[in-house]
Amino acid sequence: MAFSRREFVRRFGVGGAAVASAAHIIGYGNEELLAFVQGRGDGQRSQGGPPIAIRLSSNENLRGPSPKVIAALKAHPSKDLGLGYPPPTLSSFVETIATFSGAKPENVIISTGSGEILTAAVMAYCTKDRAFVTADPSYSQPAGTARQINAPVKLTPVDAKLRLDLEALIRGAVGSGLVFLCNPNNPTSSVHTMSDIEQAVRIIKQRSPETGILIDEAYLEYATLPGSGSMVKLALELPGVFISRTFSKAYGMAGMRMGYAVGQPETMTKVGRAWGLGSINELQAVAGIAALKDTEHMAWEKGENTRVRDWTQGQFKAMGFDSPDSQTNFIFVNIRKPAVEFRDACRAQGVAVGRDFPPMEKTYARISLGTMDDMQKAMVVFKQVLGKA
Repeated sequence: MAFSRREFVRRFGVGGAAVASAAHIIGYGNEELLAFVQGRGDGQRSQGGPPIAIRLSSNENLRGPSPKVIAALKAHPSKDLGLGYPPPTLSSFVETIATFSGAKPENVIISTGSGEILTAAVMAYCTKDRAFVTADPSYSQPAGTARQINAPVKLTPVDAKLRLDLEALIRGAVGSGLVFLCNPNNPTSSVHTMSDIEQAVRIIKQRSPETGILIDEAYLEYATLPGSGSMVKLALELPGVFISRTFSKAYGMAGMRMGYAVGQPETMTKVGRAWGLGSINELQAVAGIAALKDTEHMAWEKGENTRVRDWTQGQFKAMGFDSPDSQTNFIFVNIRKPAVEFRDACRAQGVAVGRDFPPMEKTYARISLGTMDDMQKAMVVFKQVLGKA
């Protein structure tokens, strides 16, 4: 269900968007709503200020999908839209994902966005006696789901480089229901190498064989660190280990709502039965196939994001504001002031940046990367707000 700001405030109150509703908001990409609720909450904020000209708040790909995706959608026969439960191209979509992943169709489940898979994973593995284990800060939707079902949540602070603290996560995993490894991590933008993740996963499974491990690779297409990559082979090897991927980020199709997971068939069945994953329609399937096959465009997208990312981080570094070496399409900047102050000041000039990310919201702000033109315009605002103009 989509809420307008006015309807959201009417239902939940300016100061009371409760944890349960916050998880719903984040999970469906409506981070602007949560950022609004996290603000000062004065009665004029929902009405005042200029319209948002540059949206750098939800980690969307503002360059959009591959031209081949658009072409495939335009060329698809309209008669096929009226056919099928399931849609006629759905099995081809699953087969394409499987081939792309080096797997078989029985290793794949698909969903309307990867958020549904994250919810299903928590529902499948966590109970009031089986905790959810995650980094802090990290993507918070699955932790919100765990709290809703009264499962304990174990938060492990990120390390000094703002990476997942794998040793702490290993310790917390013993006897727990599910370990969530967001790699690259949102919001800190850092990534671990495949060898680091594999070592941690194998230790967890040795010490706590019944514990599930979800590796969220939503931003992996953007990672440039040598040795980083997908853990799909490990997911196919070990029971209870699985990866999730999305078409919402590098593929530029957030509005299409498509995600998938890969693991052993028994694991995929367990996750798929735990929570409704939604239904992929014919046009989604067509778009997903075209996107996965256009490897040339994905290489271009990765290179263009790297160019924009390097320029943006360089600008902040020149102003004296540090950030981790980003491996995503966003950066996490130590602005040395509360994120809400920075966010409100930017918003007043038509630039939206990310919501608060406790426990680092007093000093760090997350800024999504747009096009180079977007970032050059936004940087003028950032410099003014930070007193560096």
